[in-house]
Amino acid sequence: MSNGSNTRLIAIIFIVIIIVAGGAIAAWWFLVPKEAPPNPDDVAIVFATGRLGDKSFNDGCYQGAVDAVNDFDISFTFVEPDEIAQYEPFLRQYAAHLPWADPYDVIISVGFDQADAVMAVAEDYPDQAFAIVDMFIDPATYPNVASLLFAAGEGSALVGAIAGTVTTQDKIGFVGGMDIPLIREFAAGYFWGANFSNPTFALDNETGSADFVHTYVGAWDNPTLGESLADGIYTGGSDIIFAAAGKSGLGVIDSAVKQNATPLAYPVWAIGVDSPQMFLGTDDPDNPVAPTVVFTSMLKRVDLACYWVIEAASVTGTPLTGLQFHNLANGGVGWEDNETLLGWTWPTATRDILEDLTEGITNGTYLVPIDFPWLG
Repeated sequence: MSNGSNTRLIAIIFIVIIIVAGGAIAAWWFLVPKEAPPNPDDVAIVFATGRLGDKSFNDGCYQGAVDAVNDFDISFTFVEPDEIAQYEPFLRQYAAHLPWADPYDVIISVGFDQADAVMAVAEDYPDQAFAIVDMFIDPATYPNVASLLFAAGEGSALVGAIAGTVTTQDKIGFVGGMDIPLIREFAAGYFWGANFSNPTFALDNETGSADFVHTYVGAWDNPTLGESLADGIYTGGSDIIFAAAGKSGLGVIDSAVKQNATPLAYPVWAIGVDSPQMFLGTDDPDNPVAPTVVFTSMLKRVDLACYWVIEAASVTGTPLTGLQFHNLANGGVGWEDNETLLGWTWPTATRDILEDLTEGITNGTYLVPIDFPWLG
């Protein structure tokens, strides 16, 4: 064999060796486990189907998370499900925390209707911390879940007492999102509070009264139907409506604005819920100035509850567990007091009633009902 042939053979053998060796190195590279990247977020939130923009409990939780970001230099991610069936898949996705190396400090579920999904996922991921807004989950069975509950009846009693001093028709209404115990607690406290400040209301604990009108939208995200229901209540003689219906409740405020623009024989008012909503009753909510048709809002401090959950999990490193109850005593519920937007000053008599009611509820002198048989 000539020297040229030998040279070509050696070159071919060398190329084959390089190809084989390169393939082995490539195979080795793909077989060696890679280190997963760190999780870019500390907290994950699964919002309720009402989605952000409800000016209510979804937005409240979001604000609490934003406040935590500003105060503690943490970050969060979130998802907005369209339907209840999406809750569990989203929660599982966050609990698995792929492709990230480390889990979230806490996963927050907003809304009572996430309870089944939270329990299913929490059981499969016992080392992951969860929190749920507006539902109690037994810590004996699910020690990794914090239940964020609110004394909604206490805050509702305050706005009801204000309504009792404002009404000129001695007939008030309530629009709820769903006919469920959680929402009936709002209604019961509201009507009880109105009777507390205005005994002319005929309140029978068993049968109710024609002075109190209540109805339910059947959804958290239908402001059009909320407005239609409110139209009927206002034209039926009620001059105040308290809405506890998530985004559907925004329709009640729209109705009050509309009714006052083409006035009945009397002015009508709305009462907001969860977050400060007085600005929504002004002519220009983006640049709110007095007057407003929303004279107060029942404040359910979902923002604080979510903030405290995030602080415990991401800052102190000790996630909250079990029942976390928020009431008048700890500032978890209250009422919106904004005389600048109101355009007038609350009478001393109204403030005296509120002071008496707040003190009495806090020390146990007054017991606010959480339901009436006639509400369901």
